[in-house]
Amino acid sequence: MPLVRGRIVIRRTPCPASPSFAGCVFTSRPRVIYLVPHLSEPRRLLYHELGHTFDLLVLNRQERGRFKRIVGIRRHGWFGGGLPPAEWFADAYASCAVRLHLRRAARPTPYGYAPTRRRHARVCALIRAAARPRGRGPQRPSNPPPVIEVQAPPPEQTQPGQGGTCTLFDQLTTGCKPTQAPEDPGPPAPPPTPPGPPLPLPAG
Repeated sequence: MPLVRGRIVIRRTPCPASPSFAGCVFTSRPRVIYLVPHLSEPRRLLYHELGHTFDLLVLNRQERGRFKRIVGIRRHGWFGGGLPPAEWFADAYASCAVRLHLRRAARPTPYGYAPTRRRHARVCALIRAAARPRGRGPQRPSNPPPVIEVQAPPPEQTQPGQGGTCTLFDQLTTGCKPTQAPEDPGPPAPPPTPPGPPLPLPAG
């Protein structure tokens, strides 16, 4: 996969903003990548963070919209929500960097990104085309957060919902709205006090 032009600094230290993250990129300094020293999948996580850097410095709005259409994202925005589309793009960049051609559908990432062979090929082609010096120039995404990385949702939230539920995956790909739990009405009101005996009228 193409890299951004210029120098990239990789710091093997925890993310200053969120030490529990395996890695992160600050939107104000997209050429500096933070990775914790000991990682179970260092190559994939490095490529994931490079995907965020590529997003910030290379992509434009048209290319982000095309990526969303390719992978079936119907929700508006790029960074918002519990499962931001920007995380799927970073996973897509990492998937293309690890393997340009798939023999079968990929296993879901922690963010639930699992492209088919055709979608994988189309996304990789989009990334290569975006790096070519032609067409519309890069555009910063709207309302980027200070730090790009969110804690991966629990696995049950990154799979399509069943039984009418609306998981984070469903919110991303279908635009469904999670049902709000009914508010607790609180303890029942006490029954009305029965009226007492009538008071005697004063003698007139």
